[in-house]
Amino acid sequence: MSAQPEQQKISLATAWQQFISTGELQRDLHRPEIIDSWLRCREMDVDPYDGVSHQLLNADEISTLLEAKRTYVTLVRHFMKQLYEFVQGSGFIVFLANQDGCILEVMGDPETLKSAAQFNMIQGASWCEEAGGTNGIGTALALGRPIQVSGYEHYCQKLHQWTCSAAPLFTEAGEISGVLQMSGPSYESHPHTLGMVVAAAEAINKHLSLWHSNQELTVANVQLNLLFQTMSDGALIVDADGIVRQTNPSAKEVFGKDLVGVPINTIIAHFDELDLLHKPHSCKDIDVVLLTMTGAVEAMLTAKSIRNESSGESEVVVFFNPIHKMKKIANRFGGAQATLHFSDILGEHASLQEAIRVGHKAAKNLSHVLIQGESGTGKDLLAQAIHNASSRRNGPFLALNCAALPRDLIASELFGYISGAFTGASPKGRPGKFEMASGGTLLLDEIGDMPLDQQATLLRVLQDKQVNRLGSERVISVDVRVICATHRDLLDAVHRGHFRQDLFYRINVAQIVVPPLRKRGDDVIVLFNHLLQKISRRLLVAQPQADPEVLDTLRRYHWPGNVRELENVVEKMIHAADGTTLSIDHLPAEIIATPESKPQPQGGEQAQHSRTFKQALGEQERQLMLELLQRYDGNVSRIAREMAVSRNTVYRKMQTHGIARDLHFN
Repeated sequence: MSAQPEQQKISLATAWQQFISTGELQRDLHRPEIIDSWLRCREMDVDPYDGVSHQLLNADEISTLLEAKRTYVTLVRHFMKQLYEFVQGSGFIVFLANQDGCILEVMGDPETLKSAAQFNMIQGASWCEEAGGTNGIGTALALGRPIQVSGYEHYCQKLHQWTCSAAPLFTEAGEISGVLQMSGPSYESHPHTLGMVVAAAEAINKHLSLWHSNQELTVANVQLNLLFQTMSDGALIVDADGIVRQTNPSAKEVFGKDLVGVPINTIIAHFDELDLLHKPHSCKDIDVVLLTMTGAVEAMLTAKSIRNESSGESEVVVFFNPIHKMKKIANRFGGAQATLHFSDILGEHASLQEAIRVGHKAAKNLSHVLIQGESGTGKDLLAQAIHNASSRRNGPFLALNCAALPRDLIASELFGYISGAFTGASPKGRPGKFEMASGGTLLLDEIGDMPLDQQATLLRVLQDKQVNRLGSERVISVDVRVICATHRDLLDAVHRGHFRQDLFYRINVAQIVVPPLRKRGDDVIVLFNHLLQKISRRLLVAQPQADPEVLDTLRRYHWPGNVRELENVVEKMIHAADGTTLSIDHLPAEIIATPESKPQPQGGEQAQHSRTFKQALGEQERQLMLELLQRYDGNVSRIAREMAVSRNTVYRKMQTHGIARDLHFN
């Protein structure tokens, strides 16, 4: 290495002395970055006759710092060794400082290290400009770029015998993470020294960037693997040959065995039809069948092909979720839960208590239930109570009003459909109420209004416990407890041919009759007081008191709308009231104007009334049979189709009503 010419040294020494003494600068002798550094040091009151760092960490602080920077120092140390090997034996030292200028690591010849220690060029010493004036580490940090400071360019006199070549190290974000410096005798100063340091710094930056990238990949891989192992969905990774190479615990739980090494098409039916291995693409929410140790399991599958650029082959990542798990989640968050219990049914009348007693008994088994009663009597409340008292209380509770849906939509609502089953169908298909209610209870409200053709399908489902979605031939097993409710006389509907007799007997296992409100005596007052309190709270008003005359009028009214009508009346009265008392003036006009209902027949009268009613029904059915025989000219097969019953049933009814088989019609 070449030293500075002697005359130049003298000029630089004179210029330094002049600046220290007078503050005047000979700008033609110094580089702008050196002049700027001197000015900063003068402003910071750095002692120009010193040159020893006095900002030192104690032993504990050094230990803490090195522990925090252990990985950083380890990564850089390899490059420091390589750099030192180039200059070993020449009196040079290699330093590594952090972003604050504090020395983390020192390498050098023993004699040079000993000399440097006299100036506190040691581990734990700060060499920012404020601590050591213009120097390699401090000025490189101030400038944010490489610099060489030699001899009289140092601001502090004691450092004039040193030459320092320093280059900052950077993070991937462009922030300074440290400084690499090589120092030695000033007479050995050479521009190539800075070039060596800069080259080493660039290599370190690349190495640190690569290490950080690898660390991020490692962390991401750990996170993805943790997600893979802990996610609730089953997950598989399949190689180009269709062999399962990795699974997660959820997949093992569903299939009941370890799947590694198993061909994918042996555990997922028709997987080859998705063609994911040969034509890389993705699919989402595909309805598939999993072939598990316990049998076939329906599931929704999402998969994506991933091409390995190095091998040119594809792998497939498969995620699946059994339908029954998805139904539980959907039912939980979709409101498919019964919220009412037997304790929520108010009333003491014997007829209501009998309905509750039968309901409690029905809840102890899983037989189908038929609840009959007028509209507004609370049939749905009783259905929820039965569900919540049954062994299926933790399963879903779904309800479908058969009278509220158009004829064409009942089948899709009950049994579901696949993509393209009909115009307007969801492209993903949709499970029906029977599938969604599997493991729980399905309330079919107003079952008497279900069309005859759908009654036949419903009967088959109840018998076989299996459904076929519209447009699909695949059979889906369901486990549903069915509760039916209606305001119609289903037996009369059977006699009229409006309701299937076989379906009637299938659903009418446990029969519960909910009495109308007009036949429940003082239950009207119990319900009135309860609703008055409940609605007042909801409307955020003080609960008013009712005059005795109001209560007497409520008792006399016949309540055609039952409890639903009573709730409406209570809310109307609260809105109409302008004080704390409800008087008869607050009652709706139709209630005040209605005369008292006539007393119901009792004892023998009631029995006679029942016989007369049955006779009337029998006569109606006989008349219907005669009309059909006349219409179809005695063709029993056509009559059976019209009534949706068997030919034997037609012959039996003809015999019951005394209609001869050989009767001729013109």
